[in-house]
Amino acid sequence: MELQFWGVRGSIPVPGTDTLKIGGNTTCVSIEHQGYTLVFDAGTGIRGLGQHLDGGAASTSGGCIFLSHYHWDHIQGLPFFAPAFRAENRFHLFGERKKGVDLQHILAEQMQTPYFPVSMDAQAGLVTFNEITAGQTLDLSAGLSVQSIRLNHPSGAVGFRIECADGSVCIVTDHEHSDGGVDAPIVEFAKGADILIHEAPYSPEERRGPRKGWGHSSWEDAALTAKAAEVGTLYLSHHDHERSDDEIFQRLDLARRVFEATEIATESTKRTLSRSN
Repeated sequence: MELQFWGVRGSIPVPGTDTLKIGGNTTCVSIEHQGYTLVFDAGTGIRGLGQHLDGGAASTSGGCIFLSHYHWDHIQGLPFFAPAFRAENRFHLFGERKKGVDLQHILAEQMQTPYFPVSMDAQAGLVTFNEITAGQTLDLSAGLSVQSIRLNHPSGAVGFRIECADGSVCIVTDHEHSDGGVDAPIVEFAKGADILIHEAPYSPEERRGPRKGWGHSSWEDAALTAKAAEVGTLYLSHHDHERSDDEIFQRLDLARRVFEATEIATESTKRTLSRSN
């Protein structure tokens, strides 16, 4: 199982000298296993993933794209995902219905006139649009399974847990924990995962103060969740667009005091999982 981050910021892309080490693209994570590709969220980072797939042997293998929700930072890269414009590719999309509107119609909105010059009809490589619900488990190709869970975020979002013979990865992005501590259902969902990717845009003071109710977590929430769930490695991600690389790395030492096996997710972060080793 090959895990790679392509976008690790929240809200908006932030290119510039202060974001070069971590990266400025919005959320996108890929997992490749036995020639099959799973993509989680389609922020601007998915453009780089598309270039990778078009340039390698996996360019025609296809896979699945799972969307946690439809805020701009999680879908704005899909119109620039090059493999979607090649009919020989086979990508299946998964996302929730919102207020009676299905996934395909929600995504098509951002590619209609006057917002975008090319309609979604041109993306022949996106072959099916599938509704998911929180609590569902999907068994996919190559021995992969994906389980979902409800997250606490405005308009609703879902988290994912990916399992295969090589390992397990849990993705919790855009979730606000309860004031009394980390949420038990999230801890149970992540229990024993080899990798937990948990959003951490805020400090504890921001999360409990001026940004309370915004639907996000602090680095402390993420570290406490990882500790309680006894995961292998925690990656802090979905970094605040207002924080520089240096500010984010300063939080790493603080998080490691709570959960030692903590890392900062960057656009250069790759990880191989294999239980056969």
